[in-house]
Amino acid sequence: MVEQWTSVFGMHFKKLLTIFITFMLLGCSDSSLKYPLPDISIKGQLEWQKKLYFERIAEFKKNPIGENKVVFLGNSITQGGGDWNKRYNSEVIVNRGISGDFTNGVLQRLDEIIFYRPTSVFLMIGINEFFADNSSNPNINPKYVANNILKIANIIKRGSPKTKIFISTILPINNEQYIDVKDVNYNFLQENFYPSVNDQVVRTNAILKSNKKYAIVDLYKVFIDENYNLKSTLSSDGVHLNETGYDLWVQETAGLIDTSSVDASIFGTGKFFKEKQVDKKENIYSDIDEMLSSTLKTDET
Repeated sequence: MVEQWTSVFGMHFKKLLTIFITFMLLGCSDSSLKYPLPDISIKGQLEWQKKLYFERIAEFKKNPIGENKVVFLGNSITQGGGDWNKRYNSEVIVNRGISGDFTNGVLQRLDEIIFYRPTSVFLMIGINEFFADNSSNPNINPKYVANNILKIANIIKRGSPKTKIFISTILPINNEQYIDVKDVNYNFLQENFYPSVNDQVVRTNAILKSNKKYAIVDLYKVFIDENYNLKSTLSSDGVHLNETGYDLWVQETAGLIDTSSVDASIFGTGKFFKEKQVDKKENIYSDIDEMLSSTLKTDET
């Protein structure tokens, strides 16, 4: 009798356990759990940035990433690319740029990416941290931004191990062009302000390029002029890209996406890297294991 009761109890327990696990899995798949909640606090985010942030999050909820996609992740420069599929003649790219976003903002919205496990992620973020007078915020510095960018990559990789992650260097700005176009007089854009936006960009890029884990797409050196500013011909306002700038972006990265099949739609294929070497053209896709040993020394701040 005891054995029979034990057997019945075991059967019921297994059923209840199965129901519980199923319930938990369904709960975890709730779309609301994949996106940031309105009450989150993002360091440095202003009201207009918060408004744009959650407007985009609402769009993301309506149009989730989906399976087997390539994700472009970043701020307004990425968002400004619009439908990247048209630019690359592809059907697998999803734009996850948010205007005004910071590295901390990206950190808050990685659940969706991990949930859908994209084939690859192209990440460019960080300029908004430096586009300000940080003299009263010494913790906002190249080391902080670079560490956050690498943290983003680590979290994605930990949650989606098969996703290939490619980090782009941060693009410079053109102070004079921005001041002229926007008719502003921000102190941090003045010639004698230190550290300048571009100085912080260079130092952050140096840290990123010295990492030994993730491949770097060094777009920075393609977009700079002789004075290490963003080329005015590639920008609409000294910060954001115009169509010529986006055309150059696509031209320089066209071989990174193989649109012949969804499964092959990944960045940095060995085939492309070898072809670029054979052609003896300048290669902006830096395999971290073969990264140049000489990079700028970073401040220990």
